[in-house]
Amino acid sequence: MARAMRWAAERARDGLRAAFALGLTLWALDAPGRLGAHLYTEQMIAFGLGLCAALALLTPPARPWSRVAAALNAGFAASVLAAFLYVAARYPAIQLDIAFAPPEAVALGALMIAGVLEAVRRRTGLVLPALLALLAGFALFVGPHLPADYASRPVSPERLGVYLAFDSNALFSKMLDIAVTTIAPFIAFGALLNAFGGARAATEAVSRLVGGMRGGAAKVAVLGSGLFGAVSGSAVANVAAVGAVTIPMMRRAGYRREVAAGIEAVASTGGQLMPPIMGASAFLMAELLEVPYAEVALAALGPGLLFYAALLFAVDFEARRRAPEDDAAQLRARAAARTVEGENAAPWRHLLAVAALIWLLFVEGRSPQQAGLLATAVLIALHVGLPGPGALARLRESGRRLLDAMEQVADIVVLAAAAGLIIGVLNLTGISFAITLQMLAAAGGSMALLLAMTAGLCLLLGLGMPTVGVYILLAALAAPAMAQMGAPPMAAHMFVFYFGMLSMITPPVAIASFAAAAVAKADPWRTSFAALRLGAGFYVIPIAFANQPDMLLGVGTDPAAAALALLRALLAVALITAASIGHVARPLSQGVRLLALALAAANLAAFGAGAPDGVLIAALIGGLALMAHLARAEPGRGTPTPARAAARSR
Repeated sequence: MARAMRWAAERARDGLRAAFALGLTLWALDAPGRLGAHLYTEQMIAFGLGLCAALALLTPPARPWSRVAAALNAGFAASVLAAFLYVAARYPAIQLDIAFAPPEAVALGALMIAGVLEAVRRRTGLVLPALLALLAGFALFVGPHLPADYASRPVSPERLGVYLAFDSNALFSKMLDIAVTTIAPFIAFGALLNAFGGARAATEAVSRLVGGMRGGAAKVAVLGSGLFGAVSGSAVANVAAVGAVTIPMMRRAGYRREVAAGIEAVASTGGQLMPPIMGASAFLMAELLEVPYAEVALAALGPGLLFYAALLFAVDFEARRRAPEDDAAQLRARAAARTVEGENAAPWRHLLAVAALIWLLFVEGRSPQQAGLLATAVLIALHVGLPGPGALARLRESGRRLLDAMEQVADIVVLAAAAGLIIGVLNLTGISFAITLQMLAAAGGSMALLLAMTAGLCLLLGLGMPTVGVYILLAALAAPAMAQMGAPPMAAHMFVFYFGMLSMITPPVAIASFAAAAVAKADPWRTSFAALRLGAGFYVIPIAFANQPDMLLGVGTDPAAAALALLRALLAVALITAASIGHVARPLSQGVRLLALALAAANLAAFGAGAPDGVLIAALIGGLALMAHLARAEPGRGTPTPARAAARSR
């Protein structure tokens, strides 16, 4: 009986996945409009959210349920799905009645909200449901009774429930629209590319380029993860796909488990910042800023390249510290890094789909939704059309992998829905405006203090939710405060996005580091702190582009100013990384490390915003001279003997 129930639940989940994939495709092709059925966007959103919520609710638990519990859960999932499908079918009529908050609308809304919160609790934990409960309780029972400067608008429970469930600024927000209709095709594309061997192809490509360099195994991990992450947009998926190849490679090169896992965690996290796909937050940013996605991708290019430059600095300095240039073990490690174990031929042809995606997005100017769907179709066609027999089997495999990818889509959709509920409470009660005013008052006119407060909030919220959840909340709370203080909107939103991303590798809850530790069979805490040590330079990059917005490339950017800003930021990152590692081509004394930090701080400051320009130019020249000096190894000094190098690597 239990086996039959599990079989039925899995078939139901397959049906939900297939229905969502089919509905998304038909919507993108405007099939309803071609058939004369003109639907509201909210109807498609309700359809997609209902399927994703039911899919999350039917996910088998870690510990098997009893028959009664399984039956109750199935009934709850079916009820939630039915409620959303009813809204999808009757949305225009429902909108005419909800202004009066009739009891049936209140009950229907309560069921929908409960379904979304339970689905997101099972997928991401208690943080978002608990935050919503806290804010709703504050709005209903505390906020209206506070002093006038802090009070929120009074609202009844019925009005709050109906607003959250049916308003386009709450559950059915534009963020959920983007998650359902735009982000989903890119998640499917990344999942299929991974399943078809895209991670191995990326790793093989960079192995041939950098595998023979000093620290080649680590550099393969950095560039391979960056290359694959640029099209997958998911840190944890990147760790699982690329880390399975690169972490054993680094272990063979002599890296400790936690160091290898830390390098992979950091490299995989940065993929969310690299075009062409980036993370889900980038699509939401484009919508909130009302700019084309290509502008967001172009603006992120500079910080993304700096992120990977910082990590390459770190692994190169670490490799110089660990072993000498002529160490035999190091040479053997480089030879091993040039060859990826496994299949002899990487599936290079699948990378043509990445080229197609870039062409569709940035050359033809297709919408992200169309580009994602067309690139996914190209990828499936390339896989099915591989030479040799078995085309039908590969077609079935593609279908199975596509259905599996809907699991990742469900995570993003229910997360965006829950975040929309929180934003709805903030907007209806005016709490968001009050929080923005309080942040400005606490900053006291200091942009540096406001940046520090915003970064702290991003890292704090990142303890319990993914990057996209952090971005959605802080884009509504902190980004407006930064904009009012004078930061360009793109810089404000990119700052929030960047620090939300860094929460993936920041202890105590570093999700990407924990995932990499599981692959490496390393201690999660040691892995987290190893990643933090390697990534010290990352934390100043958002400060650099907040102070020097020319780093964010875009229409109207002065090329000379952008180049100077990027050079100063790159120098600051190199200096901080050198001070953190304590070695470049030679060990660094405490005095040199402090000097490097001081020069780095000066190069993060903007011209005309405090220190005289002459001092900042001197800091630029001094920093370049210091790095050039440190990069030259002195004979007999700073180069460890083979015996000492072997001892350090153990």
